Amino acid sequence: MEKKDSASKFELHMIGHGHIDPVWLWRWTEGYAEVRSTFASALDRMNETPDFIFTASSACFYQWVKESDPSLFAQIKKRVAEGRWEITGGFWVEPDCNIPCGESFVRQGLYSQRFFEKEFGKRVRVGFNPDSFGHAGSLPQILKKLGMEFYCYMRPQPEMGEKEYPQGTLFLWKGKDGSTLLTAQLPFCYDGLVQDIRLRADLLPKSPYLHPQQRHALCFYGVGNHGGGPTRETVQCILDWQEKAENPDVALTFSTLENFFDTVAKEIPADALPSMNEELQYHARGCYSVHEEIKRLNRKVKHSLMTAERFATAAWLLESLDYPHDAFEKCWKDLLFNQFHDTLGGTSLQSAYEDSRDQLGAARHRADVILNQSVQSIARDVDTSAEGNPILVINPLPWPVMSPVVVPPSIRTNLTTDRHNQSDDIHIVDGQGEAVPVQTIRGERIGHTRHSFVAEVPAMGYTVFHARSNRKKYKHNLSLNCEKNVLENHWWRMEFCPKTGEISRLFDKLHHVEVLKRGGILSVMSDPGDTWGHTLDGFRVEAGRFDRAKLEIVEEGDVQVTMRCISHFDRSIAIVEYTLYRAIAHISVTMRVNWQQQHQALKYGFETSIENGQAVWDSPYGYQERPATGMEEPGGQWFDLSGEIDGRPYGFAVLNDCKYSSDILKDTMRVTLLRSPAYAHHDPHRYNIDEMWPVIDQGWHSMHFGFIPHTGGWRDTHVVKRAWELNSPVFIHQEARHMGKFRKRAGLLGTESPNVLLTVIKCSEDGEDIIVRGFETAGEQAQTRLHLPYFDKAFCLCFEPHEIKTIRINRQDWTFKEVNLLEEPDSE
Repeated sequence: MEKKDSASKFELHMIGHGHIDPVWLWRWTEGYAEVRSTFASALDRMNETPDFIFTASSACFYQWVKESDPSLFAQIKKRVAEGRWEITGGFWVEPDCNIPCGESFVRQGLYSQRFFEKEFGKRVRVGFNPDSFGHAGSLPQILKKLGMEFYCYMRPQPEMGEKEYPQGTLFLWKGKDGSTLLTAQLPFCYDGLVQDIRLRADLLPKSPYLHPQQRHALCFYGVGNHGGGPTRETVQCILDWQEKAENPDVALTFSTLENFFDTVAKEIPADALPSMNEELQYHARGCYSVHEEIKRLNRKVKHSLMTAERFATAAWLLESLDYPHDAFEKCWKDLLFNQFHDTLGGTSLQSAYEDSRDQLGAARHRADVILNQSVQSIARDVDTSAEGNPILVINPLPWPVMSPVVVPPSIRTNLTTDRHNQSDDIHIVDGQGEAVPVQTIRGERIGHTRHSFVAEVPAMGYTVFHARSNRKKYKHNLSLNCEKNVLENHWWRMEFCPKTGEISRLFDKLHHVEVLKRGGILSVMSDPGDTWGHTLDGFRVEAGRFDRAKLEIVEEGDVQVTMRCISHFDRSIAIVEYTLYRAIAHISVTMRVNWQQQHQALKYGFETSIENGQAVWDSPYGYQERPATGMEEPGGQWFDLSGEIDGRPYGFAVLNDCKYSSDILKDTMRVTLLRSPAYAHHDPHRYNIDEMWPVIDQGWHSMHFGFIPHTGGWRDTHVVKRAWELNSPVFIHQEARHMGKFRKRAGLLGTESPNVLLTVIKCSEDGEDIIVRGFETAGEQAQTRLHLPYFDKAFCLCFEPHEIKTIRINRQDWTFKEVNLLEEPDSE
């Protein structure tokens, strides 16, 4: 038979790969060993077959090999230089691509690209997350600004009915800001044996998902999940195909992801490719909520790190301390490793999560140590010399905040000369000596009391207050009241059902709007699926609700009123406390749940009065609109429903400090609090009750929420910043009385634009420059000024809609330039 010209053949780019889950049905130590053995096996295949090429992602894996087997690492470096070993992915691990915050994705790329360039002299051009359970719509901008041009993923898969691809699985993925990546959905699977290669060679050339001009496709092969990589048999299968021309119309070529994308980009003009202007969803919706502890630790650690970075930068700029680069990098890498998709997704073994708890606890502790050192080094030079015991109220966020503050009983120490009669009767004054309302509230143990007040604190700064003896009487301009089943202040009236503990009424007093039909509904949902929730798209069957409530006013005074509701379902107990304040419009909720249900989920719901609502969720460095159809959706620190109540624009936002899953059906919003399948239970395996497999999320859980009823849309109500304030609240530092060079109230850095949110203030990875990063929150252009008042400096900035902007400030001459997420001037 006459051989066809290679240009007329359909070419399969054979990608030799060994998918490695460093943690899943095994602990990280076993994953570590599998990395080494898989990489060694790939080198063996190269020695046997001169044309063989291997592709591997995850900078963490290369770091492990470098540390544990320098000889193996040297061989890999040689093969990379030869072009026979492709480094791909550009991330520390292959993370969950919905749950991490925007800055986590930035650090995944920042540390990885720097590692690859240092060790291999090159950067990754192809983003690669084949096994992640969906991909946030803001990733194109993040990846592009990390130096990546292409993206390859597997899930959601058209063959599984998870997503429709009417124009094919090769497309331009476009972010809201306009960033574009040439993107390919990986067909079939990220691994494959001999029989898979032959089947795919038959099916791929006639796939209905090919672009009409496409003559090249990806075909992965190798043993995966627990590592392994390409076998001799699969390599020989490809060689035999090439030699015998089993199908003269199909060519099998040892290739790389980068070569595939470069070839396709030349083959098909960009204007001939379809655009995908949306997030890439859905797969395994149960992963957004399962394993509450790993989700909570992820949120807490990332905020701890970002707060510590800001104040370490402040201490460095004020020449109080050196900046701890190495410590931060280690902390971030521990967090990034635990954002691996099977870890953060909640689908690993119980023993794996014991490791995660240790790793994330260590990272958070190191961050807290750095924060404490930084605050102490600054506080020693603050003027705290006024009468009384000093309290520094510190705002970790780069915008002014007015927030409740709680101080411990030690603030009363030595306010009287009688050591045995340290009275609760104190008052607190601000920097001008004016008394601020203060209230004695419950403490953290029996017979223990603390004090609450409301403080106004400048952007990324502090205000000094002093506690003094004797109680003051205050004249109030704003109302604050409570009755048996009612809380009320200047803004809201909240009424509660005495039988269920639910909110029976939330009334907006200023605008005369009935916001909720009812709310605070704790619904127990049937959840018979596996850990991933593979068959789940939403929770529809209610098994029951918490009731048998006991309501009690537990705080009442000059600052706040708090209603406690204790309710029950079966063997589970929920303790929910709702708080209103006199001076601010916050509605705060603290919840503790002792969850004893198995194969059920817990929802926290609100039946609003909103009609024609638009549903919006927080997403990494952005937001995502979705239809209000009751499907389980991924989301971060807030979600919102805005529409109309009685013909006027109105909305309702729910903020949280540790949740990532919720749904909205017409006018009803629900947060998913807990899910309780067995650990790592994957369909079609059966769960038998007599085998006593451990079940997830049993026991006590703590969480916090905030409600924002609002006129107009969410963009006009500072929802995004309020969510950050809930997650990164003001904190206190108790300092001795002394003179100091710093004023009693000061801020280091901030910006005034309502739709620009600054997230990162840090020292540059190389050099001694200041890195400031922020993003535009509302999809609207913003002109703003970045202020550094202590240094009497300001910079004018323009944010385009949805833009993530990073600037680099030279602190020697106070000039700045815009840079990409690698902290370098963009080459484009």
